[in-house]
Amino acid sequence: MTKRIACIGDSITWGFFIAGRDTNSYPAVLGRLLGEGYEVRNFGYNDASVQRHADTPYWTKSVYKDSLEWRADIVIIMLGTNDTKRRNWISAKFREDYLAFVQTYLSLPSPPKVFLCTPPRMFRMMGFEMWGLHMDTLENEVIPIIKDIASSMGLPLIDTFRSISEAKVMVDGVHPGRKGAETLASFVYERLLEQL
Repeated sequence: MTKRIACIGDSITWGFFIAGRDTNSYPAVLGRLLGEGYEVRNFGYNDASVQRHADTPYWTKSVYKDSLEWRADIVIIMLGTNDTKRRNWISAKFREDYLAFVQTYLSLPSPPKVFLCTPPRMFRMMGFEMWGLHMDTLENEVIPIIKDIASSMGLPLIDTFRSISEAKVMVDGVHPGRKGAETLASFVYERLLEQL
């Protein structure tokens, strides 16, 4: 029986800046690495955040409803980068909404196995942080909260922050190019194999 894997995320998952994203985004590459027996679907949405009050909450998008209705066997959640914008970030709200978000997948009838991912590392471009995102907030607040939630809920964690170590595989310091997507997919693939 084919196992369904839903990749939940923002533009990093969707494949922003990746030419031929349908075949070169990280979920597409992950699908090829897993091979027969798995169907990987990309449920990324550009600019998406976990926090409900944020400028682009994933909760309000049709892709969220679609991801729930697809009845995945495995759900991989990689969100938090866009939550680092100053106008979005409220630490307590992030924790509260992230917990609630994860619970919506754990509560599905299937129920799926849920993997939490830390977002990939960000880099400055010419000394500047891009897109209004904040590296310090990601590293010192978002990531520790995600790790704490994974630990407290007994969920597997994929620390993709560690997967990207070179700025050259990121198009703009935030979004992986084709090589970055391959690196990200390989990292997720290896962590999945440890759990499947």
